[in-house]
Amino acid sequence: MNRSNPADRDMKVFVVEDSVAVRERLVEMILEDETMEVVGEADSYGNAVAGIIRTVPDVAILDIKLADNSGSGIDVLHKVRKLMPKVRAIVISNNVTPQHVKSSADAGAEYFLDKSVDFERIPEILRQIRSSKISR
Repeated sequence: MNRSNPADRDMKVFVVEDSVAVRERLVEMILEDETMEVVGEADSYGNAVAGIIRTVPDVAILDIKLADNSGSGIDVLHKVRKLMPKVRAIVISNNVTPQHVKSSADAGAEYFLDKSVDFERIPEILRQIRSSKISR
């Protein structure tokens, strides 16, 4: 679902989050930056993998816990990175453990954020990723 005006938006973001309220807030924060487009949203493993493959985003924001319990955001990242190694990833969670941080990094996440502390940093991190994309 594309909730943005794609004109002049050159960074595509896909949001994977099981909480509707959190997902809506993420989309809202992303769209405040006129250079970013939300190309899709998902709350489950299957919808996330299919949506990311279909929309080819620059960045995927992935919650660890997903709605259907058939896989986690880390599992989504493992699958997607095999098919699309250039997709950059931010993993977010309320359950911050060393194991989750390591698993996320091993799957290819560039960032692991604690939702309760780092949530508001997401737009800033997306801008950093966008800047590095432009300078390549």
